[in-house]
Amino acid sequence: MTVAVHNYDLAVVGSGFAAAATAFHLSRRFAGSMVLLEKEKTPGAHASGRNASLLLQSVADPAIRRCAAASQRAYAEISETIDFARVGSLLLGDERRIESVRETEIVSSRRLAPEELRRRIPLLEGHAFEAALETPGDGVIDTWALLSFYLAEARERGVELVTDAEITRIDGGPPFHLHTTQGVIKARHIINAAGAWAADLACLAGVEPPPLRPLKRHLFVLDDVSSVPPDWPFVWDIQHHFYFRPESGGLLFSICDEEEQANRLETVSPGIEEALAEKAPRFLPSLTQATVRRVWSCYRTFAGDDRFVIGWDPEQEGFFWVAGLGGHGMGCSWEVGRLAAMAYLGEDDRSDQEKTNPFDVARFAPALV
Repeated sequence: MTVAVHNYDLAVVGSGFAAAATAFHLSRRFAGSMVLLEKEKTPGAHASGRNASLLLQSVADPAIRRCAAASQRAYAEISETIDFARVGSLLLGDERRIESVRETEIVSSRRLAPEELRRRIPLLEGHAFEAALETPGDGVIDTWALLSFYLAEARERGVELVTDAEITRIDGGPPFHLHTTQGVIKARHIINAAGAWAADLACLAGVEPPPLRPLKRHLFVLDDVSSVPPDWPFVWDIQHHFYFRPESGGLLFSICDEEEQANRLETVSPGIEEALAEKAPRFLPSLTQATVRRVWSCYRTFAGDDRFVIGWDPEQEGFFWVAGLGGHGMGCSWEVGRLAAMAYLGEDDRSDQEKTNPFDVARFAPALV
């Protein structure tokens, strides 16, 4: 039987934030044909659609901080379209950790006294912490609205989206023949934006992946929590590793767990509610009587040095990476997509002092030999 082959200049694998934002930015300047290949029936079915919807700029890594700040500025310009609520963030911790994330130039933030913070957030009564940092420009974004914005704009400019298209084999390269459950796609180039499955995709193409670790994390929605105003900022304790924000009259809560599982099934792990019951009241006594309305999980994928992986593979011609976003996929997606598009097209608008790409996959080249 003859199998139809569909020809494109570029196949982007994935349809979450890494893929969608990259396609969005590329579609503005790339003249070739482009297709997004998604193995699920709907875009954003995994981490991109199962995250806490937080934009956090005050992070320790300065390169990721710049990405978050640049993305925040872009989101502010389209805030009504993507429902960006700039409620702000409050980070708690010891002095050393708070100073490590404090930004004085590109992110507006200020120190707060613990007593002031407890007055603003009564839920923190009884929790001991040394220091706090407020970043007013942080906030909560409607995840689906942002993802839909990227996809709609890209498709308006001719990018195709093919769902339910799991890739079973990749031959050649370049050009590559991607055998999918929807037929064969022939493409000169591949952009690997497959999230927790990025390493698997690379192996299908005969590419040795950089060190990538998908780590499972759970999110809870808690009820029986007294007085949680919907306009509270989100609160993140970076010393004791938990965060929370208002959610539908209750509290969205994470204990910042990290679990390595080879199967990458987004199931609820046994014992996770017991871990929540042990940790949450220990630091927040007012949660002693809280009940769990809902719990779910997703995978955040980290490179070996916890930085993003963006750029051409140093060994395989025509194979490009946008991976390892490590929980920053939604918040940093605008700038990640822009940087990926520039690198793919061989463009660079950075100053001479910034020419070194901190996210270049080639930094792992010695490990790939």
